Amino acid sequence: MAAAARTSPRDVFTQAWHAAVGRRGRSLLTAAGVGLGVAATVATLAVTATASGAISDKFDATRATSLTLRWPERVSRPEPGVIMNVTRLNGVEAAGLICEAARDEHRATAVTPQHATGVPTRIGLLAAQPSAFSALRVAPVSGRFFDDGHGTRAEQVVVVDTVAAQALGVSQPGQLIYVDGAPVSVIGVYEAPVGEARMTAAVIMPYQRCLHDSREQPLFGQPMVVVRTALGAADQVAGEARLALYPADPGALEALVPPDLRTFREGVEEDTRALFLGLALVSLIIGALGVSNATLVSVLERRPEIGLRRAIGASRAAVAGQFLVESGLLGLAGGILGTVVAVDAAVAVALVKQWLVVLDPALLGGGPLLGLLVGTAAGAYPAWKASRVEPAASLRAS
Repeated sequence: MAAAARTSPRDVFTQAWHAAVGRRGRSLLTAAGVGLGVAATVATLAVTATASGAISDKFDATRATSLTLRWPERVSRPEPGVIMNVTRLNGVEAAGLICEAARDEHRATAVTPQHATGVPTRIGLLAAQPSAFSALRVAPVSGRFFDDGHGTRAEQVVVVDTVAAQALGVSQPGQLIYVDGAPVSVIGVYEAPVGEARMTAAVIMPYQRCLHDSREQPLFGQPMVVVRTALGAADQVAGEARLALYPADPGALEALVPPDLRTFREGVEEDTRALFLGLALVSLIIGALGVSNATLVSVLERRPEIGLRRAIGASRAAVAGQFLVESGLLGLAGGILGTVVAVDAAVAVALVKQWLVVLDPALLGGGPLLGLLVGTAAGAYPAWKASRVEPAASLRAS
């Protein structure tokens, strides 16, 4: 009992430290394996939190600066000039009328109807005022947008987004395409804003095409007024715009403020986080196996040393403790290294994407702690094997 007592916790830690430092190459590679798993885990959490903040800001900004007013049914379509009543309101930055046609009620092709074969390309058809492009934050990639004069003169011109241009074979402005058999000239190509489904894969005509649509068999649905407001003014403008557009019955206009997509956003974030955390867990398991394998090899190589220590009085617990501490130190080193790498990676991603960096202080302490836990758990079996080494057998083998 007295001999076993001489192996103090301090001695166990010192022996483990010297064993880890004495095999620097192996220890570095082993710690790097744990560090890779910790880095993947911490980086996933850090990047997800940073991206979540950026996405939240975009959703909030869209919700606070955009609204759509749907024109009432059974009411004649408004003249283009009515939009001036909205643009004069405080907080309104841009507004315009827009109509949308059902996708199965028209046909857009790159060739004449006589040569069209197969299933027609699924291209959306819209009619819009020039000011609607500004309200929807759309800018031309090539060419130009039509102006009010094109609509007044009933010129057969359109603009298309990049998806529709590729589908229709439009490589540059000035080419002809056919909409319901009528030739129209593409004068501009734009890139649809992210999240604006109706502007994606679409051909857009001047609003007058919707205004003079057939009443018996209308191609376009009822017009909508798209409005871009100053930050936070959407709710206020929604009430005032109804009265400005249709004073006879303001309540007949339906205001479509962008919905709160918090639940949807959180669901996407959780699914994404779960996917990457699963990959990070695989990395952690690989790192843990590396620690366990390296520690087990070390036990086999040091059997004579272990036998000698047992022979001079070291207890099984002291021997097991040394290997546990050694693997724990390697895991801790890997956790620190992985946390540093992960934080640097998260900051780099945020800078490239121009996001505000969001880091939970718990990650800075959680990364090293995770590495310590992984290393200690991985060293449990090798430590147990070391404690089972019999002094006489190991000394005879040496």
